[in-house]
Amino acid sequence: MTRRLEKIIGIVGAVLVTLFLGGFTIVFNAMNETEYKETVLPILGDNFEKLTTSEGMEFLKTLGAWFGFTVVLVLVCVAVATLFVNNNRYPKRAAIFYLLAGLITLIGSQTLAYPLAFIFFVNTAFCLLRKEK
Repeated sequence: MTRRLEKIIGIVGAVLVTLFLGGFTIVFNAMNETEYKETVLPILGDNFEKLTTSEGMEFLKTLGAWFGFTVVLVLVCVAVATLFVNNNRYPKRAAIFYLLAGLITLIGSQTLAYPLAFIFFVNTAFCLLRKEK
């Protein structure tokens, strides 16, 4: 068994985490005060009304940095898990790293990216429950 399904699901999850959380990181770390006032403040106005512009931007940049760190950790975990599951060598070790990637996604995104974490949890189950033919 080549565990092709597990590799594909893991890579798809890593790509989605990179696109969504990494995209958030890039957008909010490149934002200036004018863009913040015109785009973000009207959307999140009720929640951010009490903050000054600089405090709101600092909050979003901190959140973006946190998401960026999450992306790096998830990519490392998925890469290690993919190496372990390659040629069906160590599927239980791969399951541990996929589970870790899911937990990091949940905690790192403050449960905003739970659908992305679910992908890694499903992959963990596949690594543990699928048997060789």
